[in-house]
Amino acid sequence: MKIILVTLTLCVILFSGCKKEEQGNDCNSKGVVLETFISPEGKEFYIFKDGTAYVNNNGSCEFVLQYFDPDFLSKSYKIDATGKSLITDGGLLPIKNEYTDNFESYSKFSDLFLKSIADKDLYWTSFTLLSPAAPTINDYVAVRTCILDGTCTFIDNKIQLASDPTNVANNVLKFTSVAPTPNMITAKASIESTINFFNKGSDLWFQADYYVESGEPFSLADFENTYFDKGPGPRVVVRDSKLSIENKFGAKKEYFQSSPISIPSKRWFTVKVHFKFSNDVEGVIELWQDGKQVISARGINLPTSNSIQNSVEVGITSTSVGCVLLVDNIKISALPL
Repeated sequence: MKIILVTLTLCVILFSGCKKEEQGNDCNSKGVVLETFISPEGKEFYIFKDGTAYVNNNGSCEFVLQYFDPDFLSKSYKIDATGKSLITDGGLLPIKNEYTDNFESYSKFSDLFLKSIADKDLYWTSFTLLSPAAPTINDYVAVRTCILDGTCTFIDNKIQLASDPTNVANNVLKFTSVAPTPNMITAKASIESTINFFNKGSDLWFQADYYVESGEPFSLADFENTYFDKGPGPRVVVRDSKLSIENKFGAKKEYFQSSPISIPSKRWFTVKVHFKFSNDVEGVIELWQDGKQVISARGINLPTSNSIQNSVEVGITSTSVGCVLLVDNIKISALPL
């Protein structure tokens, strides 16, 4: 039984590059509005309870895309007095908001991933190798499938169990990515867990150790909703060797350090993140580097009020350059770390 979740891409970039159909002049008349925002390009967007998205184009309200299925929650989860479970082809899989992985218990890379609901001590559901050799969803899904089936191996981008360069007795996960080609938006080499369930008002704590062996990835961890187009959510990014938090949705709000500290090269450093999720100014955004808090902010970190952040993606989650990144001691929790 496969429980790997793959998000279908409806547009090249959220709310751009889609065929638009004129639908009238008043976006407020289209239904119950969940969210409105101004894009970085200055366009006013509306997201409705039925999952549709519209843009106000010079007074004309134009349909953009079906941003989400309004029944995604009931179709994907069973929620009752016993808790929350993910509905899979093989039965109900209890959601997990508390887990730790130090990569010491695996003999090979494919052992990381859930293959059935019986795999109660596994947390990872998928991985992505977006690269020049696999530049489309169909391409990297095919590579992923044959790697898990044991019928092929890595091409250019790789994820491997490896020894810690500072302690050969310690196992870590090694992510390698080549640079994307000019016609690609980004490259990736990352693992993903889609067994989480964090909604509005939930606290998510994340911690991991990172070691930049070469190059510098753009993003290190993404906290996404795979049921919405383009997997919106906040992510930990690196700009000029400084960590920040970027919303990968809406107005693309970014939260920066007031007194920036650079991340090191070829030395382990620890990243800790805390979100209290909200689609308004009540959201909490906190970031620590090596135990020192470098961001403490309030603001939006949830794409819509009904969003479920079900995915944690770790590794080289986006890069424009060739790079090698080691990761260890990943922790996910609803309680403080």
